[in-house]
Amino acid sequence: MKRFQSLKLKIFLPLLGILLVVFLTSSLVVIDRESKSAKESLIETATSYSSLSITSVIQNFVFYNESGFYKFTEVIDNLMKLNDNLLTIQIVNVNGKILFDSEEIQTGKYDERTYGERYLENTTLIQRAGDPTYSLFLDDETRRVDIIQPYFEDWGRHDYSVRYIFSLESLDTMTNEMIVTILLNTGIFIIVSFLLIFFLFNYFISSPIGELTKGVRRMSKGTLGYEVTIKSKDEIGELATAFNTMSNDLKISRDNLEEYSKNLEKLVAARTKELEEKTRRLEQINQDLTIAREELRGLNINLEGRVQERTREVEKLLKQKDEFINQLGHDLKNPLGPLINLIPLLEDKEEDIAKKEMLTVLHRNADYMKNLVVKTLELAMLNSPNTRFSIEPLHLSQEIKQIINNKKILFDENHVKITSAIDASLWIKADRLRLEELLTNIFENSVKYCQEECRITINAQLTNEYVTISITDTGIGMTQEEIGRVFDEFYKADSARHDIQNTGLGMSICRRIVEKHGGAIWVESPGPGKGTTVFFTFPVADAS
Repeated sequence: MKRFQSLKLKIFLPLLGILLVVFLTSSLVVIDRESKSAKESLIETATSYSSLSITSVIQNFVFYNESGFYKFTEVIDNLMKLNDNLLTIQIVNVNGKILFDSEEIQTGKYDERTYGERYLENTTLIQRAGDPTYSLFLDDETRRVDIIQPYFEDWGRHDYSVRYIFSLESLDTMTNEMIVTILLNTGIFIIVSFLLIFFLFNYFISSPIGELTKGVRRMSKGTLGYEVTIKSKDEIGELATAFNTMSNDLKISRDNLEEYSKNLEKLVAARTKELEEKTRRLEQINQDLTIAREELRGLNINLEGRVQERTREVEKLLKQKDEFINQLGHDLKNPLGPLINLIPLLEDKEEDIAKKEMLTVLHRNADYMKNLVVKTLELAMLNSPNTRFSIEPLHLSQEIKQIINNKKILFDENHVKITSAIDASLWIKADRLRLEELLTNIFENSVKYCQEECRITINAQLTNEYVTISITDTGIGMTQEEIGRVFDEFYKADSARHDIQNTGLGMSICRRIVEKHGGAIWVESPGPGKGTTVFFTFPVADAS
C-alpha cells in the first residue's frame, strides 16, 4: 500500500492535474479563436452583403416604391432571405429621413401623412447617413452590427443611404454549442487517457520494478546468479537484462577471481593491441579529413566562379529590365499625348452638356493615366540599382524656403498657411532635385487631405549623424492601419479612393528617395481628424 501511494499517486495526481490544465487551456483557446474567427467572418459577410446589395435595393426602390410597393417589398424580402442574420433594411436620405423600413413587409406601407415623417434614432446615425463613406458600428450589448452604406449615382451624386442591421445571436449559439462539445470531448479524452496511462504504467513500470526489487533483495542475502523474468524491450527490460548479467557476472567473478588474476596480463596485452588498432584507424580518418578539406577548397573556388557568373547574369537581366521599363513608359505616354491635347479642344467646342461631361471624364482619366505612367516609371527608376543621385551639401532652411516659394500657388489656392522653423545652421547631404520631389509629394498630400484653416509646420533637429525633418499638418489624420500601409505601392486610404488624381505611389516614391540617401521615413498621427506628421532623415553635412 505504501509503494502504491509513494509511486503511483505521486505520478498520476500531478499528471491528472497537468492534463486538466492543458486540455482546458487549449479548449478555451480554441473556443476563443473560433468565436473571434466566426465573428470576423460574419462581419465580413455582412459588409460584402451590404456593398453588393445596395445597388439592387436603391434601383428597385426608385423603380417600384411609388407604383409597385408590394413588388418592392417582395424584392426586399427575397434579399433578406439571402442572409439569415439580417434583421432590418432601412432606406434613408442624406438628412436621416427614413424612406422605407423592412418592417413594412409585414405591416404594410407607412402612411407619412397620418403618422408624420420618420428619422433615424439619434444625431450620430443621421450624421452617418449623410456621410459619403461606408460606416460600421458593432454593439456588443445588443449583439448587433449596424452598417450604413452610401449609394452614389453613376455621375457621383449621393441622395440615398441604406442601413443594414445584422444580429450576432447565431455566434452566441455556436459558441455555447462549441463549449459543450469541446468540454464533453475533453472530459472523455482525459478519462480515457488517464485510464490508459494508469494501465500502461502498471504493466510496463510498476510490475517490472517490483520484480527488480525482489531480485535485489535476493542478491543482498547472497543469492548470486538470481535472474528476474522481465521480457519488455524498453529501458526497464534493458535494466533487467543488465541486472541478470550483473548477477551472473558476480557469480562467475567470485568463482573465477583467481583465474582472472592470472589472465590479467593477457587482457592488458589484448587491450593494448586494440588501442593500437584504434590509433591506426584515427590516423586513417585524419588522412581522409585532409583529402576532404582539399576537395572542399576546390568546390569553394568553383562555387565562387559560379556566383560571379550568376551575378553578371543578374546584372544583365536588371539592365534589360530597365530598358524594358523605359521603352514601356515611352510606348504608354506617346498615345496619351494626342488625347490630352485634343480632348480639351473638343470639350471647349462641345455644347451638348452630356457629351461635355463625358469629355471631362475622359480628360480627367487621361491625365490620371499619364500621371500613373510617370509615377510608375519614376518608382521603377528609383528601385533600379543603377540609379545614382547627385549628392551635395545643401543648406536646409534655404532649400525648403525655395521649394515653398515654388509651391506658393498651391498653398494660396487652397488657403494653406505654411510655417518653417528650421535652424539656419543645419546642412544636409542630398540630391537637390530629389529633395524637392520628396517635399512636393508630402506637401501635395498635406494640402489634399487638409481641413479648414489648414496649417503646415516644418521642423528639423540634429540627431547624431542625421538631420530629422518633420512636416506636420492639421489634416484628417490617419488610423494605425492606414499608417501601417501608407508606404505600400498603389495603396489609397478610404478617403482617397474616389480621387481620380491619386495614384497611390507618392509615398512609395518618397520612401525610395529617402532610402537612396541612406535615411529613414515614417508617419505618425494621433488619430482621425487630428492631423498627420511625416518624419524623414538625411545625413548631416559640414557647413563649410
